[in-house]
Amino acid sequence: MVFYSTLAPPLRRIIGVTLIFVLIGSLIAVHQLSSTTTITTISHRRQAVALPAEEVLASPLAKNHSVVPKLIHQSWSSTELPAKFEVWSRSCREQNPDWQWVLWTDEDNLNLVKKYFPWFLEYYEKLPGVIHRADLVRNMYMYVYGGMYADLDVECLRPADELFKDYNVSTVPYTATYDGSHHSGSNQQDERKAFFGRMGTDEKFAHSIPNAWMAATPGHPFFLLSLEGVVDKLKEGDPAKVKTEALTGPVVLRQRINLYRDKFAGSDELVQRLKSSPMADVFGPQDKMKHSMEVLPFWNVYPYSWSRDGDAFRSLCSVNSPEYDRDKCKLVIAADHWGSYFITYWSHSWSQTGHDSNNLKNIQGGAR
Repeated sequence: MVFYSTLAPPLRRIIGVTLIFVLIGSLIAVHQLSSTTTITTISHRRQAVALPAEEVLASPLAKNHSVVPKLIHQSWSSTELPAKFEVWSRSCREQNPDWQWVLWTDEDNLNLVKKYFPWFLEYYEKLPGVIHRADLVRNMYMYVYGGMYADLDVECLRPADELFKDYNVSTVPYTATYDGSHHSGSNQQDERKAFFGRMGTDEKFAHSIPNAWMAATPGHPFFLLSLEGVVDKLKEGDPAKVKTEALTGPVVLRQRINLYRDKFAGSDELVQRLKSSPMADVFGPQDKMKHSMEVLPFWNVYPYSWSRDGDAFRSLCSVNSPEYDRDKCKLVIAADHWGSYFITYWSHSWSQTGHDSNNLKNIQGGAR
């Protein structure tokens, strides 16, 4: 320190700046090493048990419609996931290790339609692309089984049980919804519940309620209302002329949610309306059971928005950006501060007719 104090001020400043850069470089190196170690360590954590789609299709229907089964639904064209999809999907299985996880393939989805919605098969086959079917069938997961659906570019940040507990909804093992092993406590509401998430702060934005994440107790009639909306669109004309978002995606989802809230929430009118429809054949009449919906605030499910209000974070948070870095993204959007449960990196890996080959390249690489 005596030697340093005898140096000329300009030289002292140069040495000081140099030391600062060395310190910053060391911190970055430690952070990167820590991140790499975390990813490696996480891969050995206990995970949700994989449940083959064939077993799910063969299981009995739910008898308890007031709880969320611990069942994570995801979907891909096959059981082989691209690298980043595998990392994000694994995060959901690791954050919820006492849940079960089913990865539905295109073939499994078709079998689900044939088994529980045979009347819908002609409409399902009229849909112009694979993405439309993948969009639509997640409504069927929710209606028949309940649980939680997440797109493959969704990372889970915290256990989902905590989220549902905030809304007085129990989460139970999947088998407990149909084998009678769970009994509602005195505080448990005898009510079907559906959950969606808001993206961004503009509620009038047509894409502000994405269908990338959803959750529900089994048998919620909203999902039949959602299917009804697709049927109406298909009957109007050539479905190939309708944009995906408006036919089976977030635009039509938001429209149906607004319809539900304006007209059907808190009443049995929706159940009565659907009673004469083949849609009601899955569970039969459920006249005496209430149903409601929650659209969660943006920080719960979609803390990063791909719309204008997310421009400041796009370079780090969009997986299609050359600067994408999931750890830095979570820092800049303050996911820990908000207590976010999920984050979506918006791979946009689909197009009207199939997968977007350019965007798929960005999810084939490593876990960064």
